[in-house]
Amino acid sequence: MVAAIRLARERFGLPIIVPAALSWTFLFGYQWAFSLTYHGTQPTVFSYYSGIIGDGVLIPAANLGAYVVLRRLRPNVHWQRLPLYVALGLITAFAAFLAQAGLGVVNWSMPSPFHWSEVGRVHFVVMWAEVSYLYVAMAASVNNWDMLRRDELAWRGYWVGWLAIGLFALSLVADVVRFSH
Repeated sequence: MVAAIRLARERFGLPIIVPAALSWTFLFGYQWAFSLTYHGTQPTVFSYYSGIIGDGVLIPAANLGAYVVLRRLRPNVHWQRLPLYVALGLITAFAAFLAQAGLGVVNWSMPSPFHWSEVGRVHFVVMWAEVSYLYVAMAASVNNWDMLRRDELAWRGYWVGWLAIGLFALSLVADVVRFSH
């Protein structure tokens, strides 16, 4: 175990646990903290596959994959394009919340269509940041495809990320089917 952590620190500059812990905290931990004081009747994060498995495990796994890709491709990441990825993240997050409202999926973050609660507003900002980050990693992968394919670790990180996103999408579809009116 110690050898694995040392190897991760040498290869990535930080122990891999740091981005994992940050990802879990900002994707699932804050929702768990909100749930401790929630006394309403709407379903919480613990009612959803995409909340427990997705936000708690799959999206942090996607973030670790993206972290590995970005660390390995670091000299070739076009950071000057960050405003574009942030704008795309905003559009994507807003579209997701519009879709939730349009489908009538109400819960503690959106107690009625088009109305966000406090946890919903925080979730929107977190989702915006999350999607923007994944756009950066995806663009770095596409822009450096040959380098990505030659770097075994980056290539594995890339596929771990896509597998996690695909499984998250399936958990989200399962939730929409279960909770749509």
